[in-house]
Amino acid sequence: MFLKNAKTSVQWSLAAKLVMLYVISASTILLMACGFLYWTLLNNIDHEHKALLIAELTELQSALQQSPLDQALLKQLVREESRNATEAHSASFHPSSTHYSYFRVLNSQHQRVVETKNMSSLFPESVFSEYTEDKIFASDVKIQTKDKRFFLLITQYFPQSSESGNIWQVQAALNVTQDEILLLQYQKMLGLVLLVGVCFTTLAGFWITRKGLKPLNQITQAVQTISINHLHETIASEKWPKELALLAAAFDDMLNRLDESFARLSQFSADLAHELRTPINNLMGETEIALSRQRTLSDYQQILGSNMEEFNRLNRMIEELLFLSRAESPETKIHCEILILEKELETIRTFYESLATDKKIKIRLVGHAQVYADPLLLCRALNNLIANAISYTNTEGEIILIAKQVDQFTEVQVCDNGIGIDEKERLKIFDRFYRADKARVKNTQGTGLGLSLVKSIMDLHQGTVSVHSQPGKGTSVILHFPSR
Repeated sequence: MFLKNAKTSVQWSLAAKLVMLYVISASTILLMACGFLYWTLLNNIDHEHKALLIAELTELQSALQQSPLDQALLKQLVREESRNATEAHSASFHPSSTHYSYFRVLNSQHQRVVETKNMSSLFPESVFSEYTEDKIFASDVKIQTKDKRFFLLITQYFPQSSESGNIWQVQAALNVTQDEILLLQYQKMLGLVLLVGVCFTTLAGFWITRKGLKPLNQITQAVQTISINHLHETIASEKWPKELALLAAAFDDMLNRLDESFARLSQFSADLAHELRTPINNLMGETEIALSRQRTLSDYQQILGSNMEEFNRLNRMIEELLFLSRAESPETKIHCEILILEKELETIRTFYESLATDKKIKIRLVGHAQVYADPLLLCRALNNLIANAISYTNTEGEIILIAKQVDQFTEVQVCDNGIGIDEKERLKIFDRFYRADKARVKNTQGTGLGLSLVKSIMDLHQGTVSVHSQPGKGTSVILHFPSR
C-alpha cells in the first residue's frame, strides 16, 4: 500500500546539475552576444540607408524650393541621384553592394512632376504613406517586390514656398537587397556559431565537471575502504581541496566518535556478560548442590533465600539498564517541580539512618535551598550516592549532605571521609559496570551502574555531576541543577 502511494522522483546527480547549469549559463551568454552583434549590424545598416536617402532628399528639397521651379534641373537631379546612389553608398559602407534609388515628386494636387523610370510599375503611390498635416516626415517602410528584391521606402514633404503654403511630396525607394542577403548570411553564421558554442560548452562542461569532481570520487573511494575493523583510519591526511578538507576532517571526527562508541559498546557487552555470569553461576552452583542429595526443608529454604538474593540482583541490574536506555532516548521527558531540598535530604537521611548506625556513621545536613527537579529521579540519584558513601566510608566516619544556591544553579553535595578514589579510576567511575578493585572487594552486591544512573539523571535535567576525591581522605560528589 505504501509503495503504491509513494511518489517517485528523479534524482539528478551533482555532475549532471553542474553540466546543465554550465551549459545554460554559457549558452545564455553566447545567445546574448550573438543577439547584440546582430542588433548592432542591423542598426548600422538601417542608419546608413536612411542617411543616404536623406542626403539625396536634401538636394531635391533645395531644387524644389527654388522659385520659379526649374523642371529640367529637377529631372537631371533625379537621374543623377539614381545614378550616383550606388557609388556614394558603396564607397561608404559595402563596396560589393549594388544600391540604387527611385524617386517620385508629386505636387499639392498629387500630380506627378517627375519620377524615375519604371517606378510606377514597381512602386505604386499606394505603397507609400499618405500625407497628414501633423506629419512632415513619414516613417520608413521596407517591402519585398515580386522578383524577391527588398526596398526601403521613405516619403518626404517639403513646402513649395513660404507664401504659397503648398506641399511637395517626394517618394524615395532604395534597393537594399544585398544588405538583406548579408543579414540573412550573418544570421546563419551566428546560428552556426551558437550551435558550435553550445556543443563545445557541453563537452567542456563535462570535462570541467569530471575534473572538478575527481577529488570527490577519490574521497568516496577512500571512504568505501573503511570498515568496522578499520575505524581508526583517517582520510583528512591527504591534500584535498579546501571544501573537501573540511568534509574529510568532519568525517574523521565522526569515525573517531564511532570508534569510541564501538569500543564502549564492546566493553559494555563484555562487562554485562561478566556481571550476568556471576549471579547465574551462583544460582547454578547452589541448585546443583541442592540436587546432589536429599535435603531438609530448612536447607531448601536457605538455598531458595540465597537464590532470591541473586534474582533481586539480576532484576535490579535489568531495571537499571532499562532506565539508562530510556534516559538516552531524545523522546524521554521528565516532570520537574520546585522542591524544598532540605525536606528531600531529610527523608533520605532518615531512610539510611539505620544502615549508617550499624557502621557507626553519622549523616549530617548542611544548608538550605530550592531545586527544580523531578522528585523521583532526584531521590534515585541521591539514594545511589548515599548508598555508595555508606559502603565506602570507614566505621565511625561521617557523611555530610550540603544544599546551597550558587548563581543560577542549585548545588547538592554528598561528602564522605571514606577510602577515596584514585585519579586514574576517577575518570572511569561513570562508565557502566566499572568498579575499582577496592570496590569489588568491599561491595560485591553492587552492579556498577550507580554512578552511570546519576550521570544520566543529571543529563536529563540538563545539569552536571563532578567528583572530587583524595585516596584515604574521602570523596565529594557535586550535583549542579539549573534553576529552570
